[in-house]
Amino acid sequence: MKRRLFLLVLLYVISSSMFAGQENMQQTGNSGKASVNEVKLVMPTYMFSDPDPVAKPENAYYPYFRFDGYSEKSIPKEWNAVEMENDYIKVTIFPEIGGKVWGAVEKSTGKEFIYYNHAVKFRDIAMRGAWTSGGIEFNFGIIGHVPSTATPVDYVTRENDDGSVSCFISSLELMTRTTWQVEINLPSDKAFFTTRTTWMNTSSLEQPYYQWMNAGYKAAGNLEFCYPGQYQISHGGGAFPFPIDEQGREISWYEKNNFGGSKSYHVLGKYNDFYGAYWHDDDFGSVHHSAYDEKLGMKIFLWGLSRSGSIWEDLLTDRDGQYVELQSGRMYNQPSTSSAYTPYKHFSFVPGAADVWVEYWFPTKETGGISKASPIGTLHAIREGDKLIVSFSPLQEMRTMLVVKDEEKVLFNEPLRLHVLETWKKEFPLTSDAPLTIEIGDRELVWHESPEHENLNRPNKLADDFDWKGVYGLHVKGEQWMNQKHLRRAEESFLQCLEKDKYYLPALNKMAAICYRTGRHEKALEYAKTALSLDAYNGEANYIYGLINYESRPADAKDGFSVASYSPAYRGAAYGMLAKCFLKEKDWKKSLHYASLALESNPRNPDAILARLIALRYSNQQEDARCFGEKILEEMPLNHPARYEIALLSGDLEGFSSLIRGELYWETYIEIALWYYSVGLWDEALQLLSFAKSSPVALYWSAYIHHLKGEEEEGVKTVDRAIAASPEGVFPFRPETLKPLRYALSVSDSWKTDYYTAILYWHLGDKEKAMALLDKHDDVPFAPYYQSRALLKKGKESLSDLLKAEKIDPTWRVGFSLINHYLRSNDVVLAMQAGKRYADRFSDNYMIGLKYAKALQLNGKYSESIALLKQTTVLPNEGAYEGRAIYRESYLYRAANLLKQKRYARAIRSVEDSKVWIENLGVGKPYDEDVDERLEDFLMGVILERQGKKADAASYFRKVTEKGVFGRKSVSNELLVAIALKKLGDTGQADLLADNWLNNQSGSKIGQWATAVYNGDTRQAADLLTERYTVEDTTPWEQASGDTSFNLISGILQTIH
Repeated sequence: MKRRLFLLVLLYVISSSMFAGQENMQQTGNSGKASVNEVKLVMPTYMFSDPDPVAKPENAYYPYFRFDGYSEKSIPKEWNAVEMENDYIKVTIFPEIGGKVWGAVEKSTGKEFIYYNHAVKFRDIAMRGAWTSGGIEFNFGIIGHVPSTATPVDYVTRENDDGSVSCFISSLELMTRTTWQVEINLPSDKAFFTTRTTWMNTSSLEQPYYQWMNAGYKAAGNLEFCYPGQYQISHGGGAFPFPIDEQGREISWYEKNNFGGSKSYHVLGKYNDFYGAYWHDDDFGSVHHSAYDEKLGMKIFLWGLSRSGSIWEDLLTDRDGQYVELQSGRMYNQPSTSSAYTPYKHFSFVPGAADVWVEYWFPTKETGGISKASPIGTLHAIREGDKLIVSFSPLQEMRTMLVVKDEEKVLFNEPLRLHVLETWKKEFPLTSDAPLTIEIGDRELVWHESPEHENLNRPNKLADDFDWKGVYGLHVKGEQWMNQKHLRRAEESFLQCLEKDKYYLPALNKMAAICYRTGRHEKALEYAKTALSLDAYNGEANYIYGLINYESRPADAKDGFSVASYSPAYRGAAYGMLAKCFLKEKDWKKSLHYASLALESNPRNPDAILARLIALRYSNQQEDARCFGEKILEEMPLNHPARYEIALLSGDLEGFSSLIRGELYWETYIEIALWYYSVGLWDEALQLLSFAKSSPVALYWSAYIHHLKGEEEEGVKTVDRAIAASPEGVFPFRPETLKPLRYALSVSDSWKTDYYTAILYWHLGDKEKAMALLDKHDDVPFAPYYQSRALLKKGKESLSDLLKAEKIDPTWRVGFSLINHYLRSNDVVLAMQAGKRYADRFSDNYMIGLKYAKALQLNGKYSESIALLKQTTVLPNEGAYEGRAIYRESYLYRAANLLKQKRYARAIRSVEDSKVWIENLGVGKPYDEDVDERLEDFLMGVILERQGKKADAASYFRKVTEKGVFGRKSVSNELLVAIALKKLGDTGQADLLADNWLNNQSGSKIGQWATAVYNGDTRQAADLLTERYTVEDTTPWEQASGDTSFNLISGILQTIH
């Protein structure tokens, strides 16, 4: 024991002498090193499948498609993974699952500081369906989860000169035609890893801007969300107190969120650069750090703590427990549509832009909490009586000073000599209540005790009298729709704006851009010229004018881009387009000049990078091209256009193609090829398209380029190859693809070419042209052709196409659409027959099962509907409620019919059974106070009243009147309240509710129906319901008014009265 103590003292003396006299922060070498390895990991996997082959060009996620098949049982599956490791932490990455960081572990404790899911359990959560919980997901594009979140992306690993290792992840995002790359870097001697993101708008147009990193963390362990902030905003932009809410609950603690449903808190209100999670039971935490200007958004997401949320624990993992998500975003919130009506609007990504930011992810241990964090470590400081307790968990070897100040007076000056993750603790005596400050090193970490320090005072509410119907208000609406990629709605708003002021220049610019995007170039030119007639120097007008003229009027294009370069917002993009203009003219010198100017404005301008490489190669400056290309690839090794240029210099085209391995890899080749096509470099374009030869779109483009080169025979042969290829999963979306499709139609008549052209027109908003092309053919041997066409039609014509699809290939999707059609048309018998037919054929498909259960219910077969639901297992999507709704409705309808038959005891049992939440339907029960049982209570009251049990009945009617408002206020639920009040003798209050329907909802059919029911006019009420089902192709009443309870309540009341 004495020998051990002596050695420890000796070690301390030696280490202290090594650090003596060092007051500034220094790093020391580390004997360990970082490693990166590609490995195979076998994981229990619940796979996804069944990609939707039906083209749906109006969907926001088009040209992507959904996956609709999910497995209840796991299989062992081998996954390619990348493991990065140093002496302190281990990081695992799954390139085949969106490239997400799968998990991260602090090695000395074995604890995860990023949730590692030991099951790959795909569930229907994301935009395209398939999603897995845990890890860090990289999200880009429009909204929600990135389209590549569950599928393979491009990746490459690298050992760096500084001893660190990197894994680069990248993908082309097709909805916005932007490209993102994330470098996951692990230093050799520090206990953090970083993600360095480069997101480039590789399109020539403004695009929606949405970027969030979604990181998973375990929920158990007395979890505290360490988020500096004054308030939190919702997806809709509304502001609410944080960390203590209006009811006094400390919502910054996980366990204290035991109310309501799932939570999304976007925390803000402080100039802050970190957030974290601390598990007090484990004395362990996880921290995220980034510069404030690089990441404004700090979000907390947690599933509801009732069964409504905790059901997802079993749905998403096998044994790792519930998780939460702490998310970092470029914007303050993840805005829903309604956020546009607040300061927190949808943002846009300007053309030619490239944004870069860095984020740090690291563990902390034995600090007792998180007060402040930076890349050097995590500090926790707490005042207890007359002492200050300070803990610091370092992320690197360090020798520096920790200073405690009282305002500007230095109270304590403490030397720190620390090893990585060796937590330091000390207590300091205090004699004053003045707010303290702690500084470590040369302000590498600074903590302020004052809770008001760095509070922000920006407004978080839009003025109530803002005029949304005025010129500017309508323009803002249009911009907000445009930034969500809802171009039709955006156009409507801009046209309304121009009706009020036909010379409102910002709206003219946006209309020019929309028309250009959708292939209406002549109309786009009209708007752009009108804008330029108002202001010759407007940057946006000149830029869009240049784009419109680029292909056919090069002098006008160069004129537009030249003037646009005067405006800083468009300078880089305009110079990049000028570089393209001169490439097209084979003027390599001028192209180099403008590429250089563009790169001065933005060194990552995608057009300028490629233009410079091409111009250097063609002007025989191969060595300069190689050096410039290698410089680009040092930062962006998955910049595929630059990689292609380097491959042309080296001749290693196989090496070039080896790293393009994402899910829709051919789209990457097509995208690069079209850039070369746009500058007249047809040979390079053909070579790139040859790598995507399995794609009919690539073949059409190849044919068209052969035609442009005068190689007509080869062009026709290639069209024939495109037509011979399978149409499954082919979804054209680029406006410029209309040209090769039109060429193909001119040389060969084929339903496939008409089909591709039609769905492209449809995507661009021209349904009339789409329908004309699709209606040319009625003998197509491809069921999705008719399924898509049915979406454009109504009534019997739509049904006719669905029946044609059924004859060709009666898949479950055809059955699903047929049942839906019959249900919408109120043909409930046909819906039930189709439901039976498809439920027998696809007994494991819960989507068919739910539709069949609904059809059974509408045919009065309540017991059969309930029995079917009890044996149906639903693997739900987020927010799914359909199974629970049908189950409840069937029991309540059965109760109403039993009441009508005076079978009161069984009716009561049915009402009670309706309140049971069976979880095989994919929905867990919320907290009791969040369950709206007014209809159940009303029905119980009526049953008891009919039994003559007036006192018991009154108690249930009283429950109906005492319940609060659930969700949106609805007339149908208010009707129950009014009838209950009348039964309780409070006719005055009941009449007030009825008067409200007459005065405020006089034009509402639901209001008219409710008034008729309240007044006992059963004939008028019945006539109104009959009218509802006989007038075709109108918006359903309940949909128009948002009254989601109307169908059920009207059906129950009609039955019992």
